[in-house]
Amino acid sequence: MSASDLTGTDKAILDVLKRGRDGDSPWGIATKGYLVDETGYSRNSVYNRLEVLEARGYVKLIHEPTRLFEFVSDPREE
Repeated sequence: MSASDLTGTDKAILDVLKRGRDGDSPWGIATKGYLVDETGYSRNSVYNRLEVLEARGYVKLIHEPTRLFEFVSDPREE
């Protein structure tokens, strides 16, 4: 997947995960529910795109019961 292959949902998810990146507070971790709330996309859309982003190595599922994801990389920066 290249940057040009990203959907609007993909970009919104990555943008939310990258918030605070240049600050002193923790960043890069969010639950699926939080990503739904912050992006405005449907639960189904966010879930499906998280699966794709995880398969490509851009996010990592770090806690299954809460569906907590961690930012790994952004293809727009490669």
